Amino acid sequence: MSTVIAIANQKGGVGKTTTTVNVAYVLAQKGQRVLTIDMDPQASLTIYFGQNPRELEEKQKTVYWCLSREDIDLSHFILQGANGSAHLIPGSIQLAKAEQEFAQQWDSVSFLKDTIAQIQNQYDFILVDCPPTLTLLTVNSLVAANSVLIPVKTDYLSIMGIPLLIETIENVRRRQNPQLGIIGVVPTMFNARNKHDNDALAEIKESLEPDIRVFDPISRSTHFDNAAAEGRSTLELRPNFPAAQNYYSLTDYLIAYAIKA
Repeated sequence: MSTVIAIANQKGGVGKTTTTVNVAYVLAQKGQRVLTIDMDPQASLTIYFGQNPRELEEKQKTVYWCLSREDIDLSHFILQGANGSAHLIPGSIQLAKAEQEFAQQWDSVSFLKDTIAQIQNQYDFILVDCPPTLTLLTVNSLVAANSVLIPVKTDYLSIMGIPLLIETIENVRRRQNPQLGIIGVVPTMFNARNKHDNDALAEIKESLEPDIRVFDPISRSTHFDNAAAEGRSTLELRPNFPAAQNYYSLTDYLIAYAIKA
């Protein structure tokens, strides 16, 4: 059975997709079978993988159609990664429409869980890139997941939303998914020379530790933006640059976490 990790934060621009892409890349390089799922209507993960969400939507090969149909062959929607890299179920803007459609169904919070059940034994890790909201798509992701990883940009506007996300996770744990756990918080876009970033990082640690693990911060770098433009993971293009090293450490922790779970 795979470890399903929801990578979530209701704040946009905090590095959810960057974290998903780079963790998936390292996991695959370490011999893990990895599937990524783009649950964000902005489809940033899909674009990061070098795919065109509009073309995929026209072919009805996105996660929206997975969730909308019963008794589907999920393998039809999985895009195979190159050279042993992670696989992808792509997203599209059509997911925005799903919010209203699924809300009318009695089991609306478990669509994703039910959909991926048929393939969970085929992967070691399934990483779900959540939308920057706390609406139905994110709740579906949390219900389907074993654990949550929370990227947080090191600024005060970003960290203010952490308590609300934790409250949502606790509500899902209490009502729909008692096994749901929080792996930890990943501070992102960190500038060690900026006092504001250091103060924000200190506040994150003070408010969460020791109850919730705070990983070493991922430093800000233009390499992340350049990799996104090329549709490849940063660690694939720049495996040894300093800002990437903490992603390697994070991934080692996730593998150990999965073994213990």
